[in-house]
Amino acid sequence: MRILSLGKKPFAASPWLRACQGLTLAGFLLTLNSMSHTTGLSFTLFSIIGVPSLLLSASITVVLLIHDLRKRYSLFDLVQYQRGEVIFREGDLADRVYFIQKGTVEVVRNLEGKDIVLARLGPGDFFGEMAFFVSGGRRTATVRTSTPVDLEALGKENFARLMQAIPAARKEFSAKAIERLRERDR
Repeated sequence: MRILSLGKKPFAASPWLRACQGLTLAGFLLTLNSMSHTTGLSFTLFSIIGVPSLLLSASITVVLLIHDLRKRYSLFDLVQYQRGEVIFREGDLADRVYFIQKGTVEVVRNLEGKDIVLARLGPGDFFGEMAFFVSGGRRTATVRTSTPVDLEALGKENFARLMQAIPAARKEFSAKAIERLRERDR
């Protein structure tokens, strides 16, 4: 398992930010030169190089800042698993709900020493929600990967906030959990 959204580089460590700082410095120096030695050449250099470099560096800095804020304050963590890895086991304490971005997983229960595949889920599907609705915070099945997968993981606290904030989402998740519970008990 690899968690990609934890341990992110801080914004200040971005090499693009260093490039923006260089462009800003060049534009600033050209501005100072233009102000102190007002000649045709210095004004032309300032117009051709200074203003565009200042505008470009400001634009790149804003884009980098927005990208960094999205990563840093996202509710989700991007998690990757290789083929055959177990994401969680039946009976484990639940701490997240997973949304499949890429790959497939199998939902498995062990009945009388034999693994029974209850479902195969792929991109666009979610799992792990049942523990929050029907089993008191314990996992009701084991989930393992059948291919390499990329998952978006939503923590328990954020999931609870989402359910409180959006009643329609709560209704959808609880209906899916009840449907899966009925399929499991057949």
